[in-house]
Amino acid sequence: MKARIADYQKLHPGVKIKLVPQSTDTLIGAFTTAAQTKSGPDIATQWATIPVLSQAWAGAVAPVSDYVSASQRSQWIGTQENTDQGKLYAVPLYVIGVPLAYNKALFAKANITDPPRTFDDLLSDCRKLKAAGITPIGMGNKDGYFGAWFWSNFGKQNLDSTEELKQAVIGKADITDPKYTGLYEPMHQLKSNGCLNDDIASLTLDQGMAKFGAGQAAMAWGTDGIVNGWAQKLGADKVAITTTPKWGTGKLADVYNTTQSSSAFITSWSKNKKAAAQFLMFLHEPKNLKSWYEATGIFPADKQFQPSSIKDDLGKQMWDLDSSDGAVWLENYLPPSVDGDGNLAAGQVITSGGSVAEAVDTFRKATEKWRSQNPVEVKNYTAWAAQ
Repeated sequence: MKARIADYQKLHPGVKIKLVPQSTDTLIGAFTTAAQTKSGPDIATQWATIPVLSQAWAGAVAPVSDYVSASQRSQWIGTQENTDQGKLYAVPLYVIGVPLAYNKALFAKANITDPPRTFDDLLSDCRKLKAAGITPIGMGNKDGYFGAWFWSNFGKQNLDSTEELKQAVIGKADITDPKYTGLYEPMHQLKSNGCLNDDIASLTLDQGMAKFGAGQAAMAWGTDGIVNGWAQKLGADKVAITTTPKWGTGKLADVYNTTQSSSAFITSWSKNKKAAAQFLMFLHEPKNLKSWYEATGIFPADKQFQPSSIKDDLGKQMWDLDSSDGAVWLENYLPPSVDGDGNLAAGQVITSGGSVAEAVDTFRKATEKWRSQNPVEVKNYTAWAAQ
């Protein structure tokens, strides 16, 4: 990003851009505070869909579609995630999936020849790995993010569409129905069967995943870029990926988990909206898409990106999964407070040794609290869900 800013400023000497990195843990809260005083940046980022749209509903985001032509926007991937009432509110920067990576050498040591395709396969492989003295799955959930990933990977599997979840969020369906929160049962099974590293509750997501990168765990979920890093560290011959094992029976059990993740938008108070839009369009120029992929190993969210740029087999496999039809990241459809107080917190209940019923109740309370304390956001979410 620093290099792209430098290039842009050379092309536009009258424009100065200051880059201020943000922390994952404070991304939503920091921007909410800035929005209250309307003294923050011209361009900001939030996670896709509801984290973006909730800020738009609060009047903090200017529609980017007011400043970028339809022909330009048509090249971008994932715009539906940040669209409401025909307006696009944020620019997709990249797309990522979260495959399940496995160490082929550790699998061979446990006499496992194929990756798990179903949840029963996963439990069976866990038992074989434990018998061979190998930690089956390395993850961390001190920050709640493993639980959030589990929600997106397994939580969608009993749904036929995201429309069903929207109805449960606004109270038109029972969020405690196993269709919506039944995922805590397989999560509990992994915990109770010793499939997860013993210290999962005391490690952050990245600390837990690092066990896989160190060869100390046979499996881990990771983003495309992280998986690329593991392959470079452990050797491409040892690292392979598969989709999340099938557990549920809904139509979404058969689609992959992909999102544009972090999305960039123009703030409503910016005095430089046109200039901000021009810089965001610059990031989508073909040479910058290529540069992005070369620097990060993560795919740009743009149809102009040339898949021929992907040279390794692992990258080609991830691109095929990320660009597959119907791919969805379920967490995007949760209001931020429900995500934090319900989704992340409920997963922590399980990894800390709690029961399925306690986790489900945690999620229920978070959705009810959101509906009672945020009437305007609920109204906007309900209108968005009805489109």
